[in-house]
Amino acid sequence: MSYNTNTTVFLSLCSEVQMPLRMELSSVLQRAGMTVIPAAIANDSDIANYLNTANCSIHILFPQYEPLTSEGISFAKHQLNEAKNQTLINPDFKIIVWLPPSTDIINIDQLQLNLINEIRNSISKNMIFSNAGSAIQLVDDIRSLMESKEEIMFDVKTTDIFLVSNQLDESEANEIIDMLSDIVPVEKLNIIQDSDTDYSELCKQQISKSKLAVIYFKETADWALPFAQQVWKKIGGATSHTPILLIGDEDPDTNLNKKFKAPKVISLIIAGELIPLEIKVQYDKVIELK
Repeated sequence: MSYNTNTTVFLSLCSEVQMPLRMELSSVLQRAGMTVIPAAIANDSDIANYLNTANCSIHILFPQYEPLTSEGISFAKHQLNEAKNQTLINPDFKIIVWLPPSTDIINIDQLQLNLINEIRNSISKNMIFSNAGSAIQLVDDIRSLMESKEEIMFDVKTTDIFLVSNQLDESEANEIIDMLSDIVPVEKLNIIQDSDTDYSELCKQQISKSKLAVIYFKETADWALPFAQQVWKKIGGATSHTPILLIGDEDPDTNLNKKFKAPKVISLIIAGELIPLEIKVQYDKVIELK
């Protein structure tokens, strides 16, 4: 994993009174290897063009609501709206809203306080609301946010059922797969402890090619539950097109309460000998809905 050293930041414009903090943040961003635009005060009509060349935007929330645009809203709100429009054009574009400690909430303009509350209540996928204590801390957070990782493409195959298990349950999982593979195509993944493989990314790619994802456990409940939660988030949670069946053996009885409740997740603890049949039942339900 490596830092994206080519990050270009749109740093929101402000009034002359607010300029010292903007200049401080701009200096820290540049020392961190990022390009800051605009370097100086620009025309209102240039904002969309600047945003179009940036990877992210930073919006500082000052105590004052002014200056106002010709539409009667604050320039800060106008720039934020323009940044939100940019996320529709570029899904990878990030918005960082910073409420620094120097912003005195007690003596803040009421309209600005309303704007802050509005922003807090409408944080979207590509937005971050930060209370970082300093410009240095904020920039460090931004650098982590903009961190880029080379995407690894795994050799995944189109299948009906994708069954994931831990290596400690490999023997039982293979028995289940043997029973299922006679009647429905199955791809399996055996999670090996201490492996460097990005299993959550592998699962994401394989699940996109599968009709039903199954996470099975017997002796590895402490692994299965958090792993299922991680994979569920990775594939889009409630918006995923492929459901997850988290299924565990009722022996040992410590598994009985190991369930994960979430949209697009079926969580069951049943007798081991019934697990292949139950997987087939859940698979048939998925096929009926498609």
